[in-house]
Amino acid sequence: MIAAFLLIAAQASASSCANVTSFAGEDVCGFRVPDGKSLGCAQTGKKPHGVALSPDGARVYVSNEGLNSVAVVDAATMKKLSEVPVGREPNQIALSPKGDRLWVTNHADATVSVIATATAAVEKTIAVGREPHVMTTSAARNAAIITSEGDDALDLVDLTTLERVGHVPVFGFPRVLAVTPDGATAFLTVRWLNGALLVDLAGRGPYQRIALGEPKFAPEGKDAHGIALTPDAKMVLITAQMTDQLTVVDRASLKVLGRVHVGKNPNWIGLTPDGKYAVVSTTDDDSASIVDLAARKVVAVAHVGHQPKRLAVGRCPPGA
Repeated sequence: MIAAFLLIAAQASASSCANVTSFAGEDVCGFRVPDGKSLGCAQTGKKPHGVALSPDGARVYVSNEGLNSVAVVDAATMKKLSEVPVGREPNQIALSPKGDRLWVTNHADATVSVIATATAAVEKTIAVGREPHVMTTSAARNAAIITSEGDDALDLVDLTTLERVGHVPVFGFPRVLAVTPDGATAFLTVRWLNGALLVDLAGRGPYQRIALGEPKFAPEGKDAHGIALTPDAKMVLITAQMTDQLTVVDRASLKVLGRVHVGKNPNWIGLTPDGKYAVVSTTDDDSASIVDLAARKVVAVAHVGHQPKRLAVGRCPPGA
């Protein structure tokens, strides 16, 4: 009896939850990982794009590109609590490492809105490069790193002072980035490149490339898209939209370790905190594939809203 209880407790503690935006469905949908059990969906607004999950799993934040706002959702009830006005066409969002600020790229304004999560109000609007799209935050570098699609560059903003502290040209149309734990390097997918660039964030810029095979350049411009580092920083994961694959790359050697076929048009990658599972949103299948990284296979498929884009993986809300 005690053994069974401990087993159930261990399984519960190992569970994570994911939330995925539905760009054409005007909602965000939650589900458990790894079993894919639905936690329901919340209506957030027109063209939901970016998503972030609070460290305690209690709040889901969603950028509404069509409403120029960020919705705050209760993760346990999947009900919208409030909405915060930001700049035009908000795309990706990211929490600061402490969870006290939410960063929002405003694609049409060339700005980033910084929201204080305690008050759900914009604390500051910061001018950055043209067409900011994707961003992440790095505790080691104490910076937000933002892709500027219009300037073919990355902008760095200090997390404390909220001032711009760096500008790194990448000489290509930047898509998605993953920053190493030491904050020194970013792995960056670039449009038309079949792979990823390694970028020195101190200013040297691109200095190496991950090659996923020929052709080196994807004619449709949408081959390598999503990218993520495993929590132990030993593997780089990349989604290939033309081949419907999740590619696993050894970080040290930059060699491909394996490929996993997922759903159609894979967009974004999220990882469970223990690094055992990757979650991949598949836009053309209205679903998300849950991948066992050790076994290199899809173990569950979660059906979500229409045209899923961004996703966030983290702690489950109470009762999930």
